[in-house]
Amino acid sequence: MTNAMDLFRLNGQVALVTGGTRGLGYFAAEGLAEAGADIAICGRGVSGSLDDAAQKLSEIGTECIAVTCDITKEDDVLRMVKEVKERYGRIDVLVNNAGTGTMVPSDQMTVENWRAMMETNLTGAFLCCREVGKLMIEQKSGSIINLSSENGQVGFSYGMAAYATTKIGVIGLTRSLAVEWGKHNVRVNALLPGNMEEGMMEAMKDKESPFYKFAGENLLNLIPLDCFGNGDDVKGAIVFLASEASRYVSGAKLVMDGGFTINAGV
Repeated sequence: MTNAMDLFRLNGQVALVTGGTRGLGYFAAEGLAEAGADIAICGRGVSGSLDDAAQKLSEIGTECIAVTCDITKEDDVLRMVKEVKERYGRIDVLVNNAGTGTMVPSDQMTVENWRAMMETNLTGAFLCCREVGKLMIEQKSGSIINLSSENGQVGFSYGMAAYATTKIGVIGLTRSLAVEWGKHNVRVNALLPGNMEEGMMEAMKDKESPFYKFAGENLLNLIPLDCFGNGDDVKGAIVFLASEASRYVSGAKLVMDGGFTINAGV
């Protein structure tokens, strides 16, 4: 039998994290690097943040490269996967984190806004899965982790319909690919973060912020663990799903929300 702690080690593995410059994506990349993986992060390269993040990750002790990529553009995704393969020779882990989210009441949402969210959160995730999946099928191994959301499980009253639709779609994509690619030893799982103090909801750190005053206290009251999630929570879940510790887990949705979505008081 394998030592339990060794199951979580990723030495010799290569991980690609989309949207890895900040927030949940950065913490995912940091956790994978700390577990021993070499890293490639992608982003649109706004204001040099991509190179800055890659440099910071390299200081952990494993290699990290930065690849500029807009995941809504097929040619960009093809080029990104090609660059990572040329550098490392393989991709063992894909974290599909890049996404966008806005609160727009459904009766005010334009078709353009709707399509933009679908393109980033759902089509972009599919393109990355498809291209990295081809490589993993050749390798006969790999772990894909698609970032969904608690918004794909519960309804909210303040204009989250488009975002929730994309995140439900990510779960459907995850389950279908898990069945389709299981015979190639490619695992596909979904991580569903809840109310986090990072990424899109980092305003939760500031109790004086307008967003916290609007929603923070009410949301906190509905979380049985009585706290918001943080970067360490992301690291633990990502490393688990990426590593041999979850060898027999595929097609699952790991809900990481402090109990929010199962709270009968919601």
